[in-house]
Amino acid sequence: MKITSKFAAILCAAALFMTVGCSNGGETSSGSSEPNASGNSGTADVSSASNSETNESGTVSEEKIMDSLNNGIIIDSVSGNVYKNEMNANPISPNIFCADPTAVEYNGRLYVYGTNDQQQAEEGTKNDYAYIKSLVVFSTDDMVNWIYHGRIEVGEIAPWIYNSWAPSIVSRVEDDGLTHFYLYFSNGGSGVGVITSTDPVGPWTDPLGEPLVYQNMPGLENCPAPFDPGVCIDENGVGWLAFGGGTPADGNTMHSKIPKIAKLGKDMLSFDSEFVSIDAPYFFEASELNYIDGVYYYTYCTDWQDHKTGWKEYEGVKVPPACSMAYMTTKTPLDADSWECRGPYFYNAGENADGASGLRWANNHTHFIEYKGVNYIIHHTLLLEELMGGKAGFRSMMADYLPMDKATGDIPITAASKKGVAQIKLVDPYTDNSGALMFTSADIGYDKVNDPAAKSTANGAWIYVRGADFGYGASEFIAEVKGKGRIEVRLDDISSKAAAFVEFDCADYTKIRSDSFAKFDGRNHDIYFVFSGSDIELKSWRFSKGDEQLRPEESIASTDIPYKTLVISGQTEPGPSPSAMLDIPKDGDYSIKSSSFEKDSAIVNLGFINTDTNAKYKVLVRSLTLATENGDVEVPVNKELDPTSSSENGLENGWGGSEVGSLIYGTEECGIFAAKTDITWTNYRLALKVNGEETPFTSITYNVTVSGLELDS
Repeated sequence: MKITSKFAAILCAAALFMTVGCSNGGETSSGSSEPNASGNSGTADVSSASNSETNESGTVSEEKIMDSLNNGIIIDSVSGNVYKNEMNANPISPNIFCADPTAVEYNGRLYVYGTNDQQQAEEGTKNDYAYIKSLVVFSTDDMVNWIYHGRIEVGEIAPWIYNSWAPSIVSRVEDDGLTHFYLYFSNGGSGVGVITSTDPVGPWTDPLGEPLVYQNMPGLENCPAPFDPGVCIDENGVGWLAFGGGTPADGNTMHSKIPKIAKLGKDMLSFDSEFVSIDAPYFFEASELNYIDGVYYYTYCTDWQDHKTGWKEYEGVKVPPACSMAYMTTKTPLDADSWECRGPYFYNAGENADGASGLRWANNHTHFIEYKGVNYIIHHTLLLEELMGGKAGFRSMMADYLPMDKATGDIPITAASKKGVAQIKLVDPYTDNSGALMFTSADIGYDKVNDPAAKSTANGAWIYVRGADFGYGASEFIAEVKGKGRIEVRLDDISSKAAAFVEFDCADYTKIRSDSFAKFDGRNHDIYFVFSGSDIELKSWRFSKGDEQLRPEESIASTDIPYKTLVISGQTEPGPSPSAMLDIPKDGDYSIKSSSFEKDSAIVNLGFINTDTNAKYKVLVRSLTLATENGDVEVPVNKELDPTSSSENGLENGWGGSEVGSLIYGTEECGIFAAKTDITWTNYRLALKVNGEETPFTSITYNVTVSGLELDS
């Protein structure tokens, strides 16, 4: 991207620079990107806003805000490195890998904690979790815009740990009148630790100095991996902890009785009962506990095998799919025989009720919570890594609806979605908001690991905040920034003209205000913050009101973007099979890249769309771009797929009537052919040949034209 500066800013007075670390003009300009009449950006001046703040001594002081420079910096393009788009609320974070969620509500905000896969990603390895010794924290009050609060450095707080994975958190008001947070975590696969705080984002302390649960402790003879804690507090203020993992020595995974539950002591740091086994059928890992209306809900992840075998003893209970989440309930948790198997409630990410979901298969871990009267399930998938084109196993946390009937305890099985959940509250643009608040972003990182500010990593980086309530319009934009450059405010469309901007050259965090704000209609608007260059830090932001009269109310759904998710699924032997997914907002040409597969895999199905008799669109596959070791190879196809038809909804597969050696798509010099296979359950495989030589490929990009698309408003 080209960044130009029409005029250089004059230097600030030395005394001012030493005071605030920023060289910014004090004169207010017309709001254009032109300098003032003198050709300079104005003299340095720290001016006072109408706001005030209380300092540490308790006295009220005026807030110091500097006027924006006006050096005419031009942002002529924006970053395209966006992986979570503006149409989907999932994953929670657009730039942090994290997993195994847990959550707690405090002062009207929902705080979500998870395993810090990002720490492993920074090591440049596949995700074997070995380097993870921290947890991450996010919070929201609207379920779609999330603040990243940074890391909890468990390895520094409790240096005795092996790792810190899969947290579970509860809070309780103690005798000192403060809310205490108890955060339990897996000490690798060897046990459970606990850290505590009186604030949901810390600081945290290690009250025990050792694990609460450890391998081979008395009572854990058949619990080889006592990890993945799940904690809850009942209506009497009593704490309960469940945990467990591993494979039984006798191989009886249907009735391993490996997971355990125990009553916690009053201090939440000890046990007040023996460990009781829970007979969770086909148990694998991912224990979690909830206490809802007098009922204890134990949830866990089933293993990967076929669960139909032996399931007759649970007549009337749905068979859990492979690596799905299942649950059990009781009113007496220490009575092992009282636990009732209720069946599965959440598919693995790789499937849904229609079959293949378009997401990759992964391990599974969930937490469900009621927030603002709505039941949500927080979980993880590999979605963010998929969107980035990686395949090292780094996970991302997601939020979807949990269709629970609390009166009966029934939870019908549901699945992960890219769309996620709806915004339940509009952002207040007139209060100080964290720079780390975002729905999504492009080329944005963070300045540090604790209480971070957002930091641009490239020219044209941007942050998107969905659904702000500009009931009183806006007269100016105020941003707390560090670095050198320009941040523009663009409303609703990233390609729109800037409604306001701030320019600055600050060595320390400084509040800068725009000299004006463009007029705009309406009340509810999405906000883009666009950065001119890298290494610009945004710590906080707000807008000043521009109207005296409140604008007419608008629906919170007015910022939603309707679309159709198109999933094309292939099949390889062995798997994992490729799948490609894209959200389509309108008719047009699109390229949809599949997940990667091994180059030695046999391709037995080039791709199909799940049948949908109500579909209102057609897909013309113009060509396939195949990724080979020597570069991409494009093969013309020109086949229309009809999602309403069970026979015309896919490309060639190995069950068709083609003869081995015949050309399927393309040309004799470069095409896809029916090839001989040793696989007994198909007639042939699909192979790419270039100049007569078979050429392996590891992904498929479907170049398609979508037409006739009708979307529900």
